[in-house]
Amino acid sequence: MKKTIIAVLMLFAAAMLSASFDSAMSDSLFYHEEAYAEDMEYLLASYDEAESDSERAAILWRLSRTVLYITDGIPEDKKDERLEGYGRSQQYAEESLALEETPDGYHWQASAIGRIGQVNGPLNSLSKAKPMRSLIEKVQNDFNADMSDAWYVLSLLYNQLPGSPLSFGNDNFAISYIRRCLDTQDNVNRLNLTNYLELAQQLHDRGWSASKRAKELDKMQDKYEKETIPTEKMKYYEGRDGRDTTPFYSTVPLGDFSDNQEAAMLCQYALAVYATDPDPLPSETERASEIEAFLNTLLK
Repeated sequence: MKKTIIAVLMLFAAAMLSASFDSAMSDSLFYHEEAYAEDMEYLLASYDEAESDSERAAILWRLSRTVLYITDGIPEDKKDERLEGYGRSQQYAEESLALEETPDGYHWQASAIGRIGQVNGPLNSLSKAKPMRSLIEKVQNDFNADMSDAWYVLSLLYNQLPGSPLSFGNDNFAISYIRRCLDTQDNVNRLNLTNYLELAQQLHDRGWSASKRAKELDKMQDKYEKETIPTEKMKYYEGRDGRDTTPFYSTVPLGDFSDNQEAAMLCQYALAVYATDPDPLPSETERASEIEAFLNTLLK
């Protein structure tokens, strides 16, 4: 890890000497090194040298992303600091959108709004849910982005919110959205352990038997084929091929095993993915430990 960090910092120093913004440099600092302070410094310096509104917009939504993750690290009892951080994240996203409308700008705006709602409590979180959903729907429908991270956010919304009449929560839609998240995720540059764990936990909570799954997935198939709007269509993504739907981490169709069996399979697959990384990030090691602990509860 130390050699990797040194190499990245050398690239960072070289990039600072260049007038042009290197988006890959920022993304590497953010995703591969979790070097958020360095990414922040690079983005702020790059903004001063940006040559177009499009470049400035790309820098600003990345600033929104980085500030949001930095704020995630602030202790929960420091409410004012967390609200200030998420507020800055939202502001950066909105400034980005004012220069150029992009799916990333709307995605990080929605993410910041959601965090602010969480900090302010359940009632405020409920009030932020529909505006947040509208922004993510714009990402997926207006831009046809098919963005993995946006499917993840939609899944959390539908999973964590209460159902009618209080809100629009729906466990089955949430599972379909997180399945689409997995099928569009970047498997080259990211381990995606959080995605696997999220689907496994949602499946465990639902707890369908194999026979019930087969029947329900067949029902979903017809709705999946009829819908054309991406966010509506993906509500039924789980049953896109009915009971014969087969995920990439299995050779067996979903209709042949239960939710809990698949949850265990997902955990085992995620741990196998983690084992392929010779130098995982601390956050990935922490997530792998959570997955292993959850798997142990499933196998009892």
